Order: sequence, then C-alpha cells, then structure tokens
Amino acid sequence: MKPLKLSMSAFGPYKEKEVIDFTKLHEHGIFVVSGSTGAGKTTIFDAITFALYDSGSGEDREKSFFLRSDFAEPEMDTEVELIFEVRGRIYRIWRKFGHDGASAKREFYDITGGKEVPAVEKFQVKLVQSKVEELIGLTQSQFNQIVMLPQGEFQKLLTSESKHKEEIFRKIFKTERFTKMVELLKDKKKLAENMYDQAKMQQDQTIYEIKNRLPERESELFAIINGDAINMYQVEQALAVEEQHYVTLAAELNSRYEVLKKDLKQQNEQFSEQKILNDRIEKFKQRQIQLAELKQREAYFGEQANQIELAVKASQITPFERDYERAKTQLSLAKETLVRATTEQTNAQELLSQASISFDEQQKQAPLLTTYAKTISQLEQILPIYRSMDDIKLAVNKLESEKGKAEKLFAELSAEQLDLTGRKTNQQALIKQLEDDIVPYQKTFEEHADIVQKINNIKETIQLSNSVQALQDGVSQKQKVAEDAQQQVKQVEQQIRQNQAAFIASTLIAGEACPVCGSFEHPTVHNQETAVVEEHVVDDLRKNAEHMLQQYYQVKSKLDIELRNLQLKQKQLDEQQVTIDALLQYEQTTNELAQALQKMKQQQAQLVTEKQTQEVLAKQLEALQTRIDKGRTYVTNVNTQLALEQGKLEQSEKSMLPQFTTVQQVNAALQAEQLKHETLKREIDQATQHLQQAQLKEKTCAANFEHAKGREIDQLQEESKAKSEYLLALENAEFADETSYKNSILTMEVQQQIRQKIEEFRQKMHTIAVQIAEDSAQLAGKEPVDLTAWAQKINELNEQFEKLYADFKQAESYVEQCRTTKIRLQKVATEIEQYKEKLIQVEQIYDVIRGQNEAKISFERFAQIGYLEKVTHAANERLRVLSNGQYFLKSTGRKEGNAQSGLSIDVFDSNTGQTRDVKTLSGGEKFNASLALALGMADVIQSVQGSVHIDTMFIDEGFGTLDEESLRKAIDILIDLQQTGRLIGVISHVAELKAAMPAILQVQKLKEGHSKTEIIIK
Repeated sequence: MKPLKLSMSAFGPYKEKEVIDFTKLHEHGIFVVSGSTGAGKTTIFDAITFALYDSGSGEDREKSFFLRSDFAEPEMDTEVELIFEVRGRIYRIWRKFGHDGASAKREFYDITGGKEVPAVEKFQVKLVQSKVEELIGLTQSQFNQIVMLPQGEFQKLLTSESKHKEEIFRKIFKTERFTKMVELLKDKKKLAENMYDQAKMQQDQTIYEIKNRLPERESELFAIINGDAINMYQVEQALAVEEQHYVTLAAELNSRYEVLKKDLKQQNEQFSEQKILNDRIEKFKQRQIQLAELKQREAYFGEQANQIELAVKASQITPFERDYERAKTQLSLAKETLVRATTEQTNAQELLSQASISFDEQQKQAPLLTTYAKTISQLEQILPIYRSMDDIKLAVNKLESEKGKAEKLFAELSAEQLDLTGRKTNQQALIKQLEDDIVPYQKTFEEHADIVQKINNIKETIQLSNSVQALQDGVSQKQKVAEDAQQQVKQVEQQIRQNQAAFIASTLIAGEACPVCGSFEHPTVHNQETAVVEEHVVDDLRKNAEHMLQQYYQVKSKLDIELRNLQLKQKQLDEQQVTIDALLQYEQTTNELAQALQKMKQQQAQLVTEKQTQEVLAKQLEALQTRIDKGRTYVTNVNTQLALEQGKLEQSEKSMLPQFTTVQQVNAALQAEQLKHETLKREIDQATQHLQQAQLKEKTCAANFEHAKGREIDQLQEESKAKSEYLLALENAEFADETSYKNSILTMEVQQQIRQKIEEFRQKMHTIAVQIAEDSAQLAGKEPVDLTAWAQKINELNEQFEKLYADFKQAESYVEQCRTTKIRLQKVATEIEQYKEKLIQVEQIYDVIRGQNEAKISFERFAQIGYLEKVTHAANERLRVLSNGQYFLKSTGRKEGNAQSGLSIDVFDSNTGQTRDVKTLSGGEKFNASLALALGMADVIQSVQGSVHIDTMFIDEGFGTLDEESLRKAIDILIDLQQTGRLIGVISHVAELKAAMPAILQVQKLKEGHSKTEIIIK
C-alpha cells in the first residue's frame, strides 16, 4: 500500500479541510514529519489508519471520538479521505465519523480509467473492512506492527512475553490453523473416550442380560456371573457348556415330540373315519324323513300341472280378444272425429263471410296511401337542414362547456403538481433520516448475537451444574444401597459357613481324623447356634446386590460424562471471560439490543415502504406533467374548433323556413304522416290476409268432413268381424263362458315359475329316493358310535404335543441365545481393545500438539519459532550495522515461569560473549533493536506471503535516544530501504535527521490552536 493523497476535515488539531499530496514525496522516497509537540504529526498517521481500518494508529488513539477536532464548527463533519495505490491499482476510501447523534458513513471505490467503481457491493462496515484487509493483506494490528509504527508500539514485539508474541505471530503468519488442530484432536480424544466407555458399558450390559435371556439354574455360568469378579474367558467357556446343555435337552425333547406326533396322527385318522360314518348314518335317517314329506305334496303339484294346461289354452284366445277390443276403440274414435269435423265446417263458413265484408271496406281506403307517401317525401327532404343546425348548436354549447372544464382542470393539475413536489421533498428527507438511523444495525446485530451465545453458554453451564449435583446425590445413594446389599450377602454367606462348621463339628468323634484339616485332636468344637438359610433367599440377595451395583455403575458413568461436559463448558466461559453472575446483566443487555434491533428492523421496513412511496410520487409527478402538457394542447384545439362551429351556426340560421322553427316540429309532422301511412297499409294487408286464410280453412274443413264420414262406415264393419272371431275362439277352446276364460289366464313368467317348481319337486324326490337306495345297501348292519371320550383323549394328546413342541423351541432359542451372546462378547472385547489402543494414540498426539511435553512447546508455538528465527536473522543484518557488530538478536527457548515459552528474544553481546534479556538494553539500543526487528518482520512477511507488498513504512519518534553515530547509521539504513521503492516517513524532532532528509512534511501549530501542513522539498 502506498498513499497518494490524504484529506482531513475537523480531524484532530486540523480545523478546516487539510490535504496532503504524498505524490510530491514519492520521487524522494524518504521524508521527515516535523513540528512542535502536539501540532498533529501523529494525527497524520491516525488519519491514514482511520481511513483504512476505522480506528486510530495507537493503542491510546483507537477510539474514533478521540479524533474529532475540538476547533471545528458543530455543523462541520469529521471526514477523512485517502487515495492509495496497491499493486498498480488506485483506490479511494472515505469515512465520516458521526457526531452529535449523526450516523457514521463510508465509501470505497476502485478508480479505473479515471472512473470510480464501487469496490464492494454495499458500503457496510464488514464488507469494507474485509476488502481493505484483502487488498493490503494485513489486519489493523499487523498494519500497526510492520507498516504504521506508532510511538512505543513497535518495541512491544521486542520486549513482550512469548504469549504476546504468539498473538502477534498468529495474526501475521496465520498460525491459528495449528490451534484448530488441537481442538480437532481434543474432539477426537473425547470421541475415543466415549467410544471406549460405551464398549465397556455394552460388555457389562451383555453379561447382565444373560440372566434375562437364559433361565437361571445351578451351573458354572450363573456361578461366575453371580460372583464378585467376572472373568470374560470363564464366561465364554461357561456359555459353551450352557449351550451344550440346551443342545442335549433340545435333542431329547425333539425325539419325544416325534413319537407323540406319530401316535397323534394315527388317532386323528381313525377318529375322522368314524366321524364320517356317524355323519352318513345321520344323513340317511334325515333323507327317509324328507322322502315321506315329499310324497305328501304330490297331489298339490298335480293340481299345479292342470292349471298350466288351462293357461296354455287361454293364451291361444288372447290374440282374438285383443283384436276385438282394438276394433271397438277405433269405432269410438271414428264417431268422435265425425262430430268434430261437422262443427269445424260450420264455423269456417261463417268466418269466410265476415272476412269478405272487411276486405271490401278496406279496398275503398287504398287511394289515401299515395297522398300520405307524397307528404312524407317532402318532409324528409327538409329534415336534414333543421337537424344539422341543432347539431351545430349542440357542438357549440359542448365546446364552450369543455373549454371551461379544461381551464378548471389545468388549474387543479398545477396545484396538484405543486403539492406532489413538496411531498417528494419531504419524502427524500425522511428516507435520508431512516438511512442514517439503520447504519449501526450490523454492529448491533453482531453484538446481540455474541451476547446471546454467552447467555446460552451460561445457561448450559448452570443446567450441567444442576445435573451434576443431582447425579452426585444419586451416586451417593446408589453406592450406599449397593454396599448395603453386598453386606447382606456377606452376612448370609457367613451364616452358611457357620452352619457348615456346626454340622461338621456335630459329626466329629474323638480319636478320628477331622474331614477338614485331618487332625485327630479336637481341642475346640464349634458350638455356635445355627440359623436356617434357604437357598433361594441367598440367590435373591445376590441378584439384588448385583442389580444395585449395576445401577450404581450406570449412574457413576453418567456422572463422569456430565462432569467432563461441565469442565469443557466452564473452560469455554473462562476463555470468553464470562461469569455466571453476569447472566442477568447479559439478559438485560440482550433485551435492550433486541429492542434496538427490532426498532431498526421496523425502520428498515419503513425505509423500503418510504422508497416505494417516493417512486410512486416520482411516477405521479411524471404522469402529471404529461397530463399538463396534453391539457395545454387540448385547450388550444377546443378554442379553434369552437370558432369554426360558431361560423357554421350563423350560415345555417339564414336557411330556416317560416312554417317550421325547430327540427322537433319538422320531425313531429313527419312522424304523424308516417303513422297514418303505416296504419292504413297495415289494415289493408290484414283484411287481405284474413280473407285468404278463411277461404283456405273452409276448403280444408269440407274435406275433413267427408273423410270422417267414410272412416266411421269402415270401422263398423271391422268391429263386427272381430267380435265374431273372438266368440268362435271361446267356443272352440271349450270354455263354458268368458269368465272361466279370464280366470285361466296366466302370464308367461308365472307359468315358467310353476313349471320350474314342479320340475324341482320331481327332481328332488327322485334324488332322495336314489340316495336312500344306495345307503340302505352300504349301511346295512352299521350303528353310530359315541365319540366324546375319544375326542377328549385326542385333545389331551394335542396339549402334550404342543407343550413338547414349545419346550423344544424354547431349548433351541436358549441354544441360539448362548451362541449370540458369545459372539457379542467376542465382538465387544475386540472393540474394547481397538478403542483402548486408539485412545492411547490420540491422547499421546494431543498432549504433544498442545504443549504437554518436556519442552513445554505447542505445535503452533513450534511453527512460530521458525518464523521468529527468520525474523531475527533478517533483523540482525541491520542490527549488525546499527550496533557496529556488537549486538545480535537470538530466538531462545528460555523458560518464562510455568507458561509455555519458546518465543523469547535475547541479545548476544559480542563484546562480553554473553547472552542477556533484551530488556537490559538502553533506550537507544532498544530503539535500534526494535527498528531492526520491525524491518526484518516486513522482509519476512513479504517473502512468506506473496500477496502482501509493504511499499510504505511510517516510524513515529525514538530517534532522539540515539547518539550521533547511531543516528547516522539509522538514517543510512532507512535511505537504503527507500531505494528498494518504499516510501519511508519518520516523525522526529532531531535536527540532524531533519537536515539529512531530502523532503519535510512540516506541521505548523497556529496561534489559534489548530494546525496546518506544508511539504518542503530541498
């Protein structure tokens, strides 16, 4: 980064706008900033840092409100503008420090081809800050360490502790990735611990579940798992024995099951055969009863057959009956038609007579039609003349009315334009105020999110603390219960041993060997009282003790996990420098920030609405202006048209006739004549039409009468013939009369149903007779057998069969449980070994990386030592010149208390051959060493980070501590440094330094108190 032009307004001691053109100093490369104390030399550096990073250059000058000029007028804003160059591209950055409640603002442009293009999408704090760091390649702290070296700041790198240097190197050389490695390994270690603990718990759970999966019995397996110490190898061996036991049991049960299965099959087959025979005998008896019932119904179905025969005869007469009924109906219709035709003929003759009289009367009025037509033609010729004059009058009146409306509308539009212009101005002011109000939104949002995270961490810590306390109480309780249960088991076992001793003692005989120790003498015989201890009581106590112990281990494991989580969360709070007591304060702050954010969100929403309103107002103004322009044109056109129509009206009034004064009179006379003509013509046409219709109807009615008369004669003959044929059919069918014929009629559907029932009856009777004949031969001499006892026996065999099968399957499931449990235990044992080995590896690497080693150096510190060695090596090239070869900086690993070390810097004195702490150097020697270290740091950064180009360096004070020779050498080094293309600026009061520099940036403090700058080229 190389500055080109700096502008300051109301900044520090600069009251007005102050502009410094650094391009005048570029050709010289090095210059001195001179002026009296407090004139504002360091303020120039503050302005550059403020423009780039929105903060001052020194630790005591970072707060922006310290930078506002006390001499500036209240209405003048504090502004800084910096035009600078980075890798051949030019940028302009501008910042305004808000005061008196105003919001801060910023702009950042890329100047390409003389045109300014925004360097960021939006001029937000974070976006501008990120872009500046990307271009320069340095954060603010890095910039202040190697480019902008303020008073006393750059000596910190030389004399600070390793911890402070670690933070500097972490930011400059980006070694935080090594710290992330430690966090990743820490997570992996925690994961490995959890996996190992889970595998152990799974192993214990698998052993504990054996009691639930297998029935407890007196065996080696249950003796082992009910004991105090469990050996996994013994458990696996005992499981194999248990498996073999159930394999043998399953084989025995299967054998018994097959024998019973065969017997049961034979019993079921014999039972089924006898049951079928019983069913056949029962059905034979039922069929005999059914046959007797069917014979009793034979007479009924004989009557049904006779009825079908009569119905067939009746169906042959039905067509003759239908023809006779149809002939009677047609004769009746013919008579009615003849009566109706006679009446219609009489009416038609009367109507024809009336129509003839009316036609003759209308023919006498026909000559009047010609007279009416002539009058109508004359009126139609003069009507357009009067009509055009009225149209002209209406047009004139309309144009006069439109002229008045247009003039009124034009005045209203002008007033509306003035109102919209004022509203637009007010809207712009409101939008500007809202934009200023929401500027701190991003900063407030980040602060709110940070505090919310701290609150969540505090609440999680409190929750974990409560959980740990509850678990600790539970662990104590579970431990006591488990110990009491174990003590009860021991007491019962002790009583059993006493009982056994008493029993043996009761069997001892003097002179015979003791079955326990083999002694022939019995000096002391056990004579304590015995108590009965049942075996199941001992087993229940052991099971209870084991269960209580398991519960204790489970709660203890959960407590260990919660304690580790609590430690991690507490460490996180410590790193954030947060205490639990601050929760209420944080919540209050969060509420205040949330309210502020909510207010700004509302303002943002209002801003969007107001901008939309502004756009609407602009569009309304534009549309209104268009309407005003059109209105002017319209008024001009109306005036022109009005003059034209008024001239036409004067010409038309000269052509008016005396008999009609208005077009309404002409139109009324025309309509009256037209009405007379149309009425007369319509009456004549109607009389002619009525006459023609009456003549046609009279002819039609006469023809209808003759036709009806002939039809009646024909229908009389048809009716007589049909009656004779119907009576003859009744006689031939041998029906006594018409009534007996009617009663015999059945529909085809009913006949079919009766026939079907007769056929079903006959078929059923035949089938049953045949079945009875067959069963009589086959069942001769056979009787039914009572199957109740036999069925009871089969049910008992089925129950035995099902129980054997269930026992067999249960034994098989126990075999599978033994096998599955062995496999699970083997798998878990393998996983435990793997997890244990992995945990040991991760713990070792984690301890080495985080610095828990003999050297007390973390991996990040180890990498930083390499950078420090490069920096001290580069620094010694210049310190050797500045100290006449006396001093050399050395990166040492000397201890700094109990903390991690490795970044300490000592100085080697070649005159004494001793190495000592740099803090023992004098003021001038420290300045030389710090200057050499800063220049070395800049060289290493450029070599390590190719994207960082340090084209500028500013040094604030320190030269006054040097003697004449040291000052000359320092000047020579700076001159050599600027020959590489860098711009070097030095703040100093030393006269020799000012005399040696080719250019001076003079800062003059005026008598009014504020300052001015001037560039002096020698």
